[in-house]
Amino acid sequence: MAVLEKIRVKFGILISILIAVALLSFILDPQTLSSASRMFSSDNQVGKMDGKTVSYQDFYEEYDKYTKLAELLGQGANSEEAQSQLRDAAWQSIFDREVFIPQAEKAGLAVSDAEMYDLTQGTQISPVLAQQRAFLNENGTFSREAFVNFVQAIDADETGASAQYYDFLEDEVYRSQLYTKYGSLIAGSAVQSDVEKSRLIEEGNTTADIDYILVSSGFVPDTSKKVSGEEIKKYYNEHKHLLKQPASRDIEYVMWEVVPSAEDVSASREEFDALYEEFKTAENLRNFVTLNSDSKFNSYYFSLAQLEGIPEFVDLVEGKVSGVSQVHVEENSFMAARIVDTKVMPDSLHLFYAVYPLNEAAKADSLANVARKYGMTSDFQEIGWFTQEAMQQTRLEEFAPLFTSGDKVSVIKSTNAQANFVVYVSEKTKPVKKYQLATLLKNVLASDATYRDFQMKAASLADASNGDYEKFSQIVSEENLPVIPMAGVLENTRRVGQAENARELVRWIFEKKTKVGNVSDVITVDNKYYFVAAVTAIHKEGTSSVSEVSQQIASILSVQNQLDEKFKELSPKVAQATSLETLAEELGTTVSHANGVSFASQTQTAVEPALVGAASSSEEGKIGIVKGQIGVYIYKVSNRQKGSFYSESDAATAAKRSAQYQSSIATRVITDKADVKDHRARFF
Repeated sequence: MAVLEKIRVKFGILISILIAVALLSFILDPQTLSSASRMFSSDNQVGKMDGKTVSYQDFYEEYDKYTKLAELLGQGANSEEAQSQLRDAAWQSIFDREVFIPQAEKAGLAVSDAEMYDLTQGTQISPVLAQQRAFLNENGTFSREAFVNFVQAIDADETGASAQYYDFLEDEVYRSQLYTKYGSLIAGSAVQSDVEKSRLIEEGNTTADIDYILVSSGFVPDTSKKVSGEEIKKYYNEHKHLLKQPASRDIEYVMWEVVPSAEDVSASREEFDALYEEFKTAENLRNFVTLNSDSKFNSYYFSLAQLEGIPEFVDLVEGKVSGVSQVHVEENSFMAARIVDTKVMPDSLHLFYAVYPLNEAAKADSLANVARKYGMTSDFQEIGWFTQEAMQQTRLEEFAPLFTSGDKVSVIKSTNAQANFVVYVSEKTKPVKKYQLATLLKNVLASDATYRDFQMKAASLADASNGDYEKFSQIVSEENLPVIPMAGVLENTRRVGQAENARELVRWIFEKKTKVGNVSDVITVDNKYYFVAAVTAIHKEGTSSVSEVSQQIASILSVQNQLDEKFKELSPKVAQATSLETLAEELGTTVSHANGVSFASQTQTAVEPALVGAASSSEEGKIGIVKGQIGVYIYKVSNRQKGSFYSESDAATAAKRSAQYQSSIATRVITDKADVKDHRARFF
């Protein structure tokens, strides 16, 4: 299962790309790119892998290959998310070629021609092929016949598209199999010896009840007792391996979010009111909404309960107002509605289906006739409970008649899915009255004048600061502007404050010429936010310096010192104590209890590991003391028992869990060893 999970994680994004991503709307000319690369070679690194530079041109060529593959599949979405997935797939491909495959081959792994045949046409079909829609039969399973037909037709495709697609698939099948083998190799190396197994069983079958007192030392550092520089340096040297950090920046910024002014709201309301009068008498509501509303016409049918958040619409469907609803006002929008249609229908249907290509309508009709006569057959697969929301999300609007039809079996031709569906309705929820509404919506937008006002405010701060942090600090203090600090900004950070795509701001922060104390010009994000930012600290990649972490270490040591003092203070009392209850009363606290605590348990979340470890080796009935993470524990073990509930099977499960963990971190270990540096954020 760990190996299958590895494949799923590695190829999940890639396969979704092949099904649902789009081409770039703009493609750089390769010759221009080549010239730019030569001119700016020192800044042309997208990353490094195993000591080799990944140039922008190298990365772009791989990226372009994936966009063209998406084009071959006829996909047309053009979102930032889709482009990001394409970039991830291109980066993964370069990583596999430069790092993973050489590492796997060095380990003696290979995929033979015989294996490749078995993975494509034999008994062990690769997940890469099994999830390609082009090779699925009417039951949604992999068809060797469809794949063989595709391969045999490659030479007849003069465009070369089929050959390109096949080469890509062959490469992915090969890489997938190498990952499978590498995962198996790692998992197989996690061997549990007989001694380890015996120890696990012994520890797992030994349980005890624990009575304990927790004396908290407090989580706030004691500022009255200073931690010396020598203590900080000693801790730093002992924990240096834990103090590695990525390159990051600390900033302060002022952000202006453009929101409509009172004048904008008034103008929008005036425009809406004029449309509202026309909306009252419009005959073709679908066309009117399409031409005049800021939202599309929605064919959805709403129940009364679903409309409760909009009282004006409730009054309309309940008949308290006629014709058109009163205007519903929200923060930045105006809405009104008219009833288009009313139906009595269920909220959801429990469906089963069979699917056929569009050119096999006769087969679909034949199955439907059989199902009408004899009931559902094994040809059907379960969809589950199907709602209007699911119908819209899957773009299966042709399923709408199912909600009002009394037929158990229907044949539906879907142009969106390019298929004939035979649908069997096994159950329905109780029908309720529902309403289809035509909704006139107008969003209140900021005017050009409003944008200028906000831009001038930001420009005023940027100009007065003149790139200097001291001036920036003085101005924001004098004008009482809301300064927001943000520590640990990474090169690939996308969100800053409310701005989801603040890449332009982050790029300025990480420019080579940007130094500590610099203040930016006005930076516009998403045509909605204006930023003026100052860099307050630069943290280089690698081990943090003593000065960077001294305050953090001082806090840790202060808390540890408090624990030590509390432990030292309580130890004599514990040595003389005869009862936990008496000691708890003296300390002003209570005795807690934990039953069936086992050292081998993986689910002891309520009891600190320090207490579990101490109790596992303590003498029964004796009061002991141990330092934990959150305080000092005074405890007594009672009712220690040995059973036989922790079996060899449990020990094997623990070993399997260890193997799965090792497999899950294998790629990360390879990445660290190859010293992979990902600087894509500098360009995208």
